[in-house]
Amino acid sequence: MTALSTPRTPTPSTIGHHRRLARICDQAGHIRTMAIDHPENYLTLFDPDPSAVAFEEVVESKLEMVRALAPHSTSVLLDPVWSFGQAVATGAVPGDVGVISGIEDLYYAPSSAVGFDTELRLRPGWDPAVLTTLGADAAKLVVFHREDQPEAVRAQQHAVVAEVADRCRAHQLPLVVEPLWFPTGEEDTADPAVREVRRRSVLSAAHSFRAAGADVMKMEFPLLDLEDLDAAHEACAALDAAVDGPWVLLSAGVTFEGFRTQLDVAADHGCSGFMAGRAIWGDAVGRLDAPARAAGAALAADRLDELAAVLEGRGAPAYTPAEPAEVASLIGAEWYRTATE
Repeated sequence: MTALSTPRTPTPSTIGHHRRLARICDQAGHIRTMAIDHPENYLTLFDPDPSAVAFEEVVESKLEMVRALAPHSTSVLLDPVWSFGQAVATGAVPGDVGVISGIEDLYYAPSSAVGFDTELRLRPGWDPAVLTTLGADAAKLVVFHREDQPEAVRAQQHAVVAEVADRCRAHQLPLVVEPLWFPTGEEDTADPAVREVRRRSVLSAAHSFRAAGADVMKMEFPLLDLEDLDAAHEACAALDAAVDGPWVLLSAGVTFEGFRTQLDVAADHGCSGFMAGRAIWGDAVGRLDAPARAAGAALAADRLDELAAVLEGRGAPAYTPAEPAEVASLIGAEWYRTATE
């Protein structure tokens, strides 16, 4: 546990933080988030040219997914342009489902290996104070990171995360950090040497960004294949040790079957849940007819229920409620006087 990380058990100064964590978790403390905060890469599911996709078409599609899938989730990850305000305004996201939004500013770059410019930027006008005012339950920050990047780049990334963590902590808003490894130059991810570089970088990022102040780490599976399940278990055990706190799994473009297997392995090693998108709803989005969209949404709902079953009785809670017998001594009569200090 680092100095900047919020304890898993509530204290007088973390009541607001833990209240928000509770809203993105189920009763077991698992985070089961349906992510649909994708920007221009979501538009390309309708047309290869994002400029050919109408704003209204994207809003309608995202709301359709939120309305169908939020009841099968503990929380939804929404973007500020097409889904956050619209989902709240229409009631597509129910009041008992948590809301998370990303504060990064992604620049679409289809020619890059990841589809975006990898420089870390914060979205203007969409910061922890605004999210708190609008009722969000957590902030998320994507960082395109490699442990072998120049020192100046890595230092800037960690400084930004630390600054954002401080701002989130001032509002008792949980911060989810999502480090994403990316290939450079002529690297081939089928090359075992490149895969080893990626594995080491994923573990390094898990540790360093947690130490910089992240409350929950949103992590890629540390291996790119599951041919060797013993190696997969070993890698997830190392990931759990590196984070030393709550972490959830992202789907990173794998198939649903692949993601289910990844989560099954991760649940043996302290994983607190998942925040996943296209692996769940990919069959329901695009210029499909109404029956195809409905069938895709029903399949996505079944997938979320299946992932919840994988987690049941396993993994680790993202937070631990205080014991009733101990809470009077933990949260004393005048706790509220120092609750925001």
